[in-house]
Amino acid sequence: MLSGCASHQHTIMEEDTSVDAAASLAITPQKNTEFVRREHQVITGPNPPKTDVVDPDVYQEELIPVEVLRTGRYQLVTTRAPIGQRYLLEQTIHVHIPPSVVTTVGDGIRYTLNNTGISLCAGHENNQRLLFNSPLPATHYQLGPMSLREALQVLAGEAWELEIDPVRREVCYQQRDIRTVETWGLVNNAAGERGDQ
Repeated sequence: MLSGCASHQHTIMEEDTSVDAAASLAITPQKNTEFVRREHQVITGPNPPKTDVVDPDVYQEELIPVEVLRTGRYQLVTTRAPIGQRYLLEQTIHVHIPPSVVTTVGDGIRYTLNNTGISLCAGHENNQRLLFNSPLPATHYQLGPMSLREALQVLAGEAWELEIDPVRREVCYQQRDIRTVETWGLVNNAAGERGDQ
């Protein structure tokens, strides 16, 4: 009876030993090098996706509470200043310029700036005087509704950059840098044709 119990205990000890050996093999690094197969994705399309930080990040900025007032049974009005009041260039304008009063681009810009809180610079440079003395196109006699910033850019045209002095609340224009780009081409002397590379 005692010998039977001893053999039973011996069997249990063998099982425990085999479990411990397997556990130690899993934890202990092996000395022999092995090749491990790993998979990764490769972008083969013409437009690979790009990862970038989403801007604005709502978790990085402080949340500004929006205060509202109830003005009716189903109507709430925010108490925050509209964007056009905070940033004067973003105010919405709708202008009808009278052709009898305004004839030049400078006159059109000054008429558009009436009651906006922003004035036009004197324009001492030659290129600024050239812009301000140019005739106002007929299509610019009616502007809006659009932002003041966009209207001032439209009045000057694509050759000019709009600048603002926020301290003086004054806008001015600078001519855009127009750079000459060299292009190389192939000339076929027999046919007299030119092709770009």
